[in-house]
Amino acid sequence: MAADADASCERPSHMMSAIDPAPIPDDPPRICAELFPELRDRVYLDTGSAGLSPVGMGRAAAQFYDEAKATGYRGQAAWQAKAAKVRGDLAVMLSVDPAEIEFLSGTTDALNFVSHSFPWQPGDEVVFAEDDFPSVRLAWLSAERAGAVLKPVPIPSEPERSAALIAAITPRTRLVATAQVQSVSGTRVDLDAIGRACHTQGALFVVDGIHALGATPVPLDHVDVFAAGVFKWMLAGFGLSVCILRPRARALLQPAYRGYLNQSEGDGFQFAHVNYPGLYALEASMEVMGGIGWDLVHRRTLALVGWLADGLQDLGIELLAPPGQRAGVATLAVPESERVVQALAAHSIHVARKGPLLRATPFFYNSREDVAQFVHALKGEIR
Repeated sequence: MAADADASCERPSHMMSAIDPAPIPDDPPRICAELFPELRDRVYLDTGSAGLSPVGMGRAAAQFYDEAKATGYRGQAAWQAKAAKVRGDLAVMLSVDPAEIEFLSGTTDALNFVSHSFPWQPGDEVVFAEDDFPSVRLAWLSAERAGAVLKPVPIPSEPERSAALIAAITPRTRLVATAQVQSVSGTRVDLDAIGRACHTQGALFVVDGIHALGATPVPLDHVDVFAAGVFKWMLAGFGLSVCILRPRARALLQPAYRGYLNQSEGDGFQFAHVNYPGLYALEASMEVMGGIGWDLVHRRTLALVGWLADGLQDLGIELLAPPGQRAGVATLAVPESERVVQALAAHSIHVARKGPLLRATPFFYNSREDVAQFVHALKGEIR
């Protein structure tokens, strides 16, 4: 890693001091040029589909096989210690108890796990936005088979997303599910307000956080279940998710999956081995971002979306997510979206297409110049 990096860009270490809340520089920390070589010759604004892996993550994942599992089951203490270490790091990052964290295979896996573990009764209501990600909507089909009523909520406008969910909660509502950051519009909901409304009616509040974790702060004071895969803004791999079960959820849910690790009542929710190589990789990516500073990572990401929004105003284009409710997702409507995305890719500018919409998802490793190049190229394509 670069020896001449400034104080905020030294080799990642959990011992680094907190980032001072100063103005965000146009360029990312200099260490990013070494950690993310993919960015040297292209503009990658698609972290919302999959994040870039920093240099060294392959070696980190291989440690499981080359060191821990190379000794067979004698390596059990090493890989279990790694799981405990990552659980502890996440607990500090999210201000939760390490015992509240489970590791599953994906966000969808976690949501279905909750659905199958809930003691549904006929007439129970499940509230969710009708335009939310398919997993947020479909995980509750098992509840419907048990007699619950699914209640998709129309969202009249993005600024009203949180309020619409709150207004749909009734005394029969047993669970409310939402993405913290809507995967298409990019709107960040008010977790505290929705959570308080849920608890007033005795409902469980379940959050899909895959488009939030790593990109923006995650307030969990009023959340009962938080689930997020780690291959987007956490920059790790597939086949691993973080599932946080707060005390209210643990008291209510009855483990749907049982195995040798939870043979008896009260043994908890972990029923089998977890994705240990994925945990080794996740630790490596968290070391990078934790060393740079989560505050700086979050603030740079929001600043990049803000700079993008400012640039688009010159083209007469507004982001779908309203100011004050944004995180790392910047979505806009463009004519001929498929052609535009392909044309941008030909210029080595990578974004995602969501039907008639174009979605750019910058992250802390992008620069303000990346955003300017995107806006300039987009201007040339939509004349």
